[in-house]
Amino acid sequence: MEERYNSQIILNQIGGEGQKKLARSSAIVIGTGGLGSSVLTYLVAAGVGRVGLVDFDTVAPSNLNRQFLHGESDVGRHKAISAKESLAALNKDVEVIAYDDRLTDKNAASLLSGYDLALGAVDTYDVRFVINRAAAALNLPYIDGGVNGFFGCIMFSNPPATPCLNCVYPHRSEHKGPIGILGATAGVIGSIQANQAILWMLGAHNSIENKLLMYDALNMSIRLIDINRDAKCTVCGKMPAGATDGGKT
Repeated sequence: MEERYNSQIILNQIGGEGQKKLARSSAIVIGTGGLGSSVLTYLVAAGVGRVGLVDFDTVAPSNLNRQFLHGESDVGRHKAISAKESLAALNKDVEVIAYDDRLTDKNAASLLSGYDLALGAVDTYDVRFVINRAAAALNLPYIDGGVNGFFGCIMFSNPPATPCLNCVYPHRSEHKGPIGILGATAGVIGSIQANQAILWMLGAHNSIENKLLMYDALNMSIRLIDINRDAKCTVCGKMPAGATDGGKT
């Protein structure tokens, strides 16, 4: 095992066997922006064996306050390519696969299949629910993250053991116009997403299962709100009640 992982291998919750689990694990992250930069960086740095990333956009100057996988020299370049280059330079042990494509209902299943876990790091409800539908259909755990200004939220979805995103937000509406985002707030939410993904890969206790995590940077508070499955949910309502082992084996 490379010396680079020593600081996490000495943790009782990881150890040598846990590090091997991470090396055998895979995750796909949709979005390489403010959330995605943190999620992807920490998954790759931790030694998760295979990491996919999906993004169709190009780098704009307004991205640079929070999207640290991209730099000034990347303005105008495709984010998927820029992000892959940055991550490849960070850890050569990890297989980084870039999908320079827009995620839609038509291609979501094919992109997400073959991975152990999906993470959403996008800024629209439309795409978050595309991921949610595909993940539920594939029985793939999904960690959703969202940021608005100084506030953020995270949800772990893995029906039938948990609600899906549609259970919790059945009547969503898109914000009109630009959304203000502090880069540090996006970094906090993305880091928590990565932390929860790693714990799930290790088979550790999932403290946000059946919870909605709400983060308020202005008041420096985190709340965990109980959430429940909707038996009439149009995405997961027909899935039989049951439970999973709570983590990857």
